[in-house]
Amino acid sequence: MLYLPEDEIHLWFAFAGDFEDPHLPVAARKVLDPGEIARVERLRHAKDRHLFLLSHLLARTALSRYRPRSPEEWRFVRNSHGKPSLDPETEPVPLQFSLSHTTGLSVFAVTRTADIGVDVEMVNRPVEALKLSRRFFSPGEAAHLRKMAPERLSHFFYYWTLKESFLKALGRGFSLPLDSFAFHLSEERPCRITLSGKDLQRPEGCRFALIQPAKGYVAALSVALRQPKPMKVACFRALPFEEAVSLDWTPAGLSEGVECISRDHGGRSC
Repeated sequence: MLYLPEDEIHLWFAFAGDFEDPHLPVAARKVLDPGEIARVERLRHAKDRHLFLLSHLLARTALSRYRPRSPEEWRFVRNSHGKPSLDPETEPVPLQFSLSHTTGLSVFAVTRTADIGVDVEMVNRPVEALKLSRRFFSPGEAAHLRKMAPERLSHFFYYWTLKESFLKALGRGFSLPLDSFAFHLSEERPCRITLSGKDLQRPEGCRFALIQPAKGYVAALSVALRQPKPMKVACFRALPFEEAVSLDWTPAGLSEGVECISRDHGGRSC
């Protein structure tokens, strides 16, 4: 079993290139529930089905590292905005988690004492950053991107992943406009957030981190703490039928109270 202290967040990364075994879809379907299988069947492309299966297999196997429960035994419920959580009838003291995937990479975040959200994106793909920022971002964020010509695309995805992860942590999904809150990114200062939406409360206990798990990817983590306190982040790379390994990562921005740590741990993975 892997111990998860109250002041830690564990991030699990699974690269699709590490899981090219043709038997993976069959193995994954054996542990997913009927709802997950139905969602897989609605996906048209094989690569999308493979990534979905890998992501949900990652979530279940990662959870089983922290509790004496097999991957297929986990049961989930969703709130009115679609945020998943562990079924309280089967897990009275639940772990808090979030799951995201993009082309080639899945990430699963888990902690004990805070609402959490994670998002990951592949950044080396064409995106109309200025057009999208004018439509969805706050005026300040859009103005910042206009000044960032050499690094505009990467900063666009910094904002995008932070926003998605924050909405996931709140459990609100896209019911909140993306311009109702704004992130402030600077090399000189920690990552900060300001709120303009009337339905949002001041986030004294929120913590944020930007993570580069591999070239061409960025992941964002948002943590909504019930009481403000420092948090530590440990990252792991999931490998098939091998020891899991700690993952070196480069933070592009951290809010105050977030610390990166290295935590080696062995054990079987997906």
